[in-house]
Amino acid sequence: MTFLPTLPLPVLLVGGVLLLAAAAWLAWRGAGTCGPRVRLGLTTLRMLGLLVLLLVAANPGRWLTEGEQETPGYALLLDRSASMAVADGQAEPNSGKTRWEAASLAAQEWIKASKHPERVELHPFALDLEPAVDSKTLAGPNAAKPDGAGSEIARSLARLLERAASENQRWEGVVLLSDGRETAAADTAYQDAVGRARALGIKVHTLAVGGPVFRKDLALQVVRRQIVAYPGQVASVQVNVTNRGFGAVKPVVRVLDAAGAEVARATATLKANATAALTLALPEAAAEGEYAVKMDLWEGDEVPANNTDRCRLRRLTSRSRVFLVEGAPYWDTKFLAQLLRGQGLMEVEAVYRLRPDRFYRVVSSDDRKLEETSKIFPANQAELGQYDLVVFGKSAECFLTPQRVEMLRAFVRDQGGAVLFSRGKPWAGDYQDLSFLEPGRWGEEAGAEYGFLPTLEGEEVGLFGERLPQPKDELWQKLPPLNDVRSLSELKPFTRVLAMGERRGGGNGVPLLLARRYGRGMAATLNGDGLWRWSFQPGKPDAPERQKEFWLQLLQWAATYSEFLPGEDYSLKLSSSSVAAGATVRARIGQRGAAGGTPPLLEVVAGNEVKHRVQATNLGGDETGGVQWGALVAMRDPGAYTVRIQVPAGASAPSAPLTVLAPPQESDELSADPAYLQKLSSETGGQALPLPQWRTALQSLEPDHVPLQLEDARWDPLWSRWWILAIAVALLGTEWALRRRMGLS
Repeated sequence: MTFLPTLPLPVLLVGGVLLLAAAAWLAWRGAGTCGPRVRLGLTTLRMLGLLVLLLVAANPGRWLTEGEQETPGYALLLDRSASMAVADGQAEPNSGKTRWEAASLAAQEWIKASKHPERVELHPFALDLEPAVDSKTLAGPNAAKPDGAGSEIARSLARLLERAASENQRWEGVVLLSDGRETAAADTAYQDAVGRARALGIKVHTLAVGGPVFRKDLALQVVRRQIVAYPGQVASVQVNVTNRGFGAVKPVVRVLDAAGAEVARATATLKANATAALTLALPEAAAEGEYAVKMDLWEGDEVPANNTDRCRLRRLTSRSRVFLVEGAPYWDTKFLAQLLRGQGLMEVEAVYRLRPDRFYRVVSSDDRKLEETSKIFPANQAELGQYDLVVFGKSAECFLTPQRVEMLRAFVRDQGGAVLFSRGKPWAGDYQDLSFLEPGRWGEEAGAEYGFLPTLEGEEVGLFGERLPQPKDELWQKLPPLNDVRSLSELKPFTRVLAMGERRGGGNGVPLLLARRYGRGMAATLNGDGLWRWSFQPGKPDAPERQKEFWLQLLQWAATYSEFLPGEDYSLKLSSSSVAAGATVRARIGQRGAAGGTPPLLEVVAGNEVKHRVQATNLGGDETGGVQWGALVAMRDPGAYTVRIQVPAGASAPSAPLTVLAPPQESDELSADPAYLQKLSSETGGQALPLPQWRTALQSLEPDHVPLQLEDARWDPLWSRWWILAIAVALLGTEWALRRRMGLS
């Protein structure tokens, strides 16, 4: 108790003493006709009554912080999922306790050590929050067991906070005892739990129990879930096979069609605890559709669920059409021309400038040799739009005019076309009109030879790692270097470096292969000459194919990297190709040019059965003036789906694979996940501690001393109680009544 007097304390003390003295003298004097005992009694009654009033004037009371009158409780959430049965509780070093035993023991000791055990609620949980239990029920033959089929931590926490809010129950905090294994596939419950905790001002403290659990596992993962191939082209499936815990093994991987028939097989050679890439070639006659990729079960594999993956093969209905112009023929030009005439995957029309005023034309489907031509470039936008890719060699300015440059701009930006500069800087001096397609600012000639080294970005965009070796393959170090390389003093925004140049003899690297999107299309640049040398490597019988493989893959990739695939007027992009059950996927649909029309219908197909339809909505024009539509797709049943759009008759329908994952199973992973608990505590303002430090968490909820914060406190006076004023009235009233009865003044 303390005082908050209505008058300054010195004034109140001095005035009070004087008042009591004066009142005592007057009371004694006024009862002069009475005996000493009566005079003393009357004086005492007056003195006591005035003393009570003086105490009221001193304003006794105490400061109360928010909630001090009703101390809030808190909850202990105890994970009883099956992963808590792992014997690495670590409550005590080498104790051999399971996670459940260690956590339940800590919960019992917590409640015993609590100053207010009646305010602590103990809730087990697994797939959902369970009713509160007494801590004594955690021991004994009928005690709860860690046998929950899953561990939905966030959902259980959200349910607890929801109940607290609905019942207007105030909580000091929540303490979560768990190994952190969250089996909920979507993160909506997590965001709900964190949002509720923040809104209620409740901190979530976590006590992590358990550690890593090592399990022998062979895992398979398809690198690219959608494989695009030309008509008659041999497609390949690229997979990564991971070995964890085994020695050197050679598991067999198979590709199965929709009927379950094997269409491809390969053996992965895996070193101990390593990952290896494996390519499985599909037969030339492989039909478009879904394929399963399975690895034969290896004895001792403790996680067989990750031995299967899926992919989808898309067959383009038409070949890519390529228009190639070369103003300064060279060895690379000669080899490229021979290659394009001999291959059957692309339709190529090439125009060469052999003399300043003489141009020659050759078509890949034509057996005739070079023929002289005066038509060196498509005459209008419609003719240019028939091609998917335009390739420039050297001296590109000889083929261009301001009108053709604007045609080329619209071809890339609006129609989704692609441009490839195949021999470095494509013009002499500066050609500002076409700078919008350049990857950056050209520098001086490097004057050195550079080895060709793909980057991880090159693998990410699909150029390397499938038909071409992966970036880490030692082949790239052995190939002859490129020459006529230029430095780039500056790269434009959104330029991706797909391959770097390693200077022979040492020095700084230079980007050798670059790509950047422009509107709906793209422009790529090969910064160098000399790929023809890749066809002449002494002692390498298979070396002549290196240049062919590279050029074919580069040209095919360039023609398909834009928004639209060859021969298609629509595009379809999904925000994600693999999602949890019930999660929403955003689909974006585009159409070449600025043509309008009714938004298309989107279909979700499993096998040959349409599972879901949704009408796309107009998103308005984009920066190119083209049409943009969007739709939201959510599938609750796990499985492999194909998302496609309905297009007018005669048009090719784009499609994209969508894998809806089954919810994680409790047995999929048994290792503790303290990082998840750390994140949960951090985002709600709580503490994340290992289980043995549970007393630290208890101290934060039940501190020995709470420092007073006056700015957050209010004054609770004691004199406002009715019985205190009643005492003063009784004392003074009794004196007055006695004086009246005795006839005193």
